[in-house]
Amino acid sequence: MERLLTSQKQYASCGVAESGLSSTIGVFSCRHLMKTLNAIRLEPIGVVQTNASLDDLKHRIATSKIVIKKEFSKGLDGIGGFSHLFVLFWMHKTSAPEKMILKLHPRHRLYLPKQGVFATRTQFRPNSIGLTVVKLVRRAGNTLTVKGLDAYEGTPVLDLKPYDPWDRLGKIRVPAWWKKLEKEKERNESASHIG
Repeated sequence: MERLLTSQKQYASCGVAESGLSSTIGVFSCRHLMKTLNAIRLEPIGVVQTNASLDDLKHRIATSKIVIKKEFSKGLDGIGGFSHLFVLFWMHKTSAPEKMILKLHPRHRLYLPKQGVFATRTQFRPNSIGLTVVKLVRRAGNTLTVKGLDAYEGTPVLDLKPYDPWDRLGKIRVPAWWKKLEKEKERNESASHIG
């Protein structure tokens, strides 16, 4: 018979950190709780439509469309009041072996030391979730036109969230390798404007 969880101590014995979880969930079995933590089902709310080049997507200068499924279109009401959105999407072109990569050279620069994937923006990660802030150009029914989305044609969209002043941060810290990459990017952009 499954052991019932009735206290924070019992939650911790199932591998769940002590928190206010036990007071809000009530009585659960270990098996049910661990099964929930090990498998999550996500349903895409829409899909990306774009004919942008890979280069334009990479540099986030492409204009794309996000077509939301009809059954979720009411969820777009009020979105036009925001200039920018977070787009969460499923990087569906990442292969199973690529999802097993846990350390790599940032942006494939071999001169930089390998970093854990969670310290980078790589598409190679155990859960292929992408996140980008985009400019909302317009809404027409269940279709959003956005600028700056780095997702391929046919990419499943998982969620949209408005970008607002709460998301703006002051001074942030980044590692030295990131600063090197940023300087390299600036040099390349300067060179392309001169040429």
